[in-house]
Amino acid sequence: MRNLLPLVVLAVAALAASQGDESCAASGGDAASCRSGSPAASGGSPARRAPQQEGPRVDLLTQEMEELKALIKSSESKLEILKELQAAAGSSSVMLSVAQTRALTEQLPLLSDVAGEGERTPTAAARDFIVTKTVVPLEEVTVSVEFMALRSQRTPTSSSSSSSAASSAMSSLPAVVLAAAQLDGTVRLFSPSGELLFSFPAGHDHPLTQLAVSPTHEEHLIATGDAGGFIRLHKLSMKQRRVTKEEKAARTKEADERISQFLGSQLNMSVQLLKQVQLPAGSGNGEEVPKLTALAIGQSKNIRQLVAGDSQGRISVFTKNGTLRGSFDATVMDGPGLEGLDSYHNQLVFRAGFEWGYVGLEKLEVKHVDCPKFDGRVASAVVDSQVLSRVLMSDEAGSTWIFNVKNKKDCEFERQFVPSTAVRAPLQLASVRGFTIGLQKGGKDSPASLLALNMSSGLARKGSRDLTGAAASQVVWRHQLPAPVRDWSVLRRMQQGDLVALLSEDGREIEILEMLMQVYTAPVSDPFTSFKMPIIACAIVLVLGYQYMKQKGKGGGGLFGGMGGGNKKGMKEFGNLLQKKRQQAQMKAGRKF
Repeated sequence: MRNLLPLVVLAVAALAASQGDESCAASGGDAASCRSGSPAASGGSPARRAPQQEGPRVDLLTQEMEELKALIKSSESKLEILKELQAAAGSSSVMLSVAQTRALTEQLPLLSDVAGEGERTPTAAARDFIVTKTVVPLEEVTVSVEFMALRSQRTPTSSSSSSSAASSAMSSLPAVVLAAAQLDGTVRLFSPSGELLFSFPAGHDHPLTQLAVSPTHEEHLIATGDAGGFIRLHKLSMKQRRVTKEEKAARTKEADERISQFLGSQLNMSVQLLKQVQLPAGSGNGEEVPKLTALAIGQSKNIRQLVAGDSQGRISVFTKNGTLRGSFDATVMDGPGLEGLDSYHNQLVFRAGFEWGYVGLEKLEVKHVDCPKFDGRVASAVVDSQVLSRVLMSDEAGSTWIFNVKNKKDCEFERQFVPSTAVRAPLQLASVRGFTIGLQKGGKDSPASLLALNMSSGLARKGSRDLTGAAASQVVWRHQLPAPVRDWSVLRRMQQGDLVALLSEDGREIEILEMLMQVYTAPVSDPFTSFKMPIIACAIVLVLGYQYMKQKGKGGGGLFGGMGGGNKKGMKEFGNLLQKKRQQAQMKAGRKF
């Protein structure tokens, strides 16, 4: 039995192997290698697999060309779709939004140029700094706008009821108004919120072309000039409106619903014509009056004066009572004449083509300034609102130049801002605290835009770098305007947002913006901060020690320290007096016995 057991096991194994292997041939070949249940198939040595069928073989260049052909075919189909979308952008058959239509039709700068202008790319979005306060529609064509700061009202220190009423009345008056001069000679005054406060006719017989206001709030002066060379100076008066007794009684007696006396405008404004003057006749051209090209109200020793520039390059200075102080040439080269005047405090800057400089109202003279590296045409020139010796200029290519002019003669170049390819047009400049505001008026080839340049000591330094090591950008933000601009005005305000007024090209609309920008001021560190507490502690110890030694010196005589016992002379006299009294007592005692 024991001899038959191995034979039975081998027989069973052979039967199982023959039943599990159905792919092997009946004869021939290696049976152990093709059996699935054999030890070779399930054990340590791997089983052989049938060879796979090979696919088509192509060389590498052919495969690359096939991929490029497929890419070209996909790009062609994409181009066809984009062309159809661009063609349908201007029609009403396809429903597209305004932003999508502008993206498909407007001309944009090349992405390669934009990517390479890191130092001129805005560092922030304009919507974070600009707020539209209002849009004022106009019935008549307006030619110029100017912000005018009103007289500052001091708060009375008295606590009486009359003083409180006066203070509330003063606080209700607006701090600034916007003067808008129309072509027909009418001047309208608006509040920053767009409310029409007052309107008056300037009294010109010719179309109105120029508008100027007083640069400071001590006097409310408005100067207007027309195409005939006439200039009229107006003085604006304003006070709180009060309802008369008759008006109160009439409103009380009305049968209808009573009307509040606080409805309507609470301002009582009036305008007084101070004087009308005319430009003096020029030399040549039959002694005709030249064209008025620039107008400003200057200041010399707190005296306001009218300064007018004409097409012959002359400057005429008038007093408030209409007296012509003098007329002198401001240009040396032939050109279109005087193109602009900028008045700020006691500084008055003129520009005329390639020439620019300062106007001296005291001696009635001009001082031409020749700055290094600048040899182009002056498009705009203004005085920096923070540093009066600094002048901001722009040229025809749109570049902004910063110069420091000492003694109104020596010019020193500080830095230059070269605009991006999107702003290749002359910029009109205005200065606010820490920033320079530039306006590109726009036209057929270039859109209108508003931008802000950083003038603080951080990013404005020459060669400054940001955290990544790239050149730091001076452009804080750039705001693209929907339409070209005809004129503008900027007002700097303390502890409030600065105001910007934009007059449309057709003169039918005024947009008033508020700029909310702050200048970073580094905290002032005291180098002796860490020494203050030890010094104070030492001082306290010294004072206490001095007082202790002083009291110890006074109390050195023991019982008589408080009576000046520390004084040796006093102690000696006191001892002599005590001895004398003892002797007298002994003498009396001897007499008794």
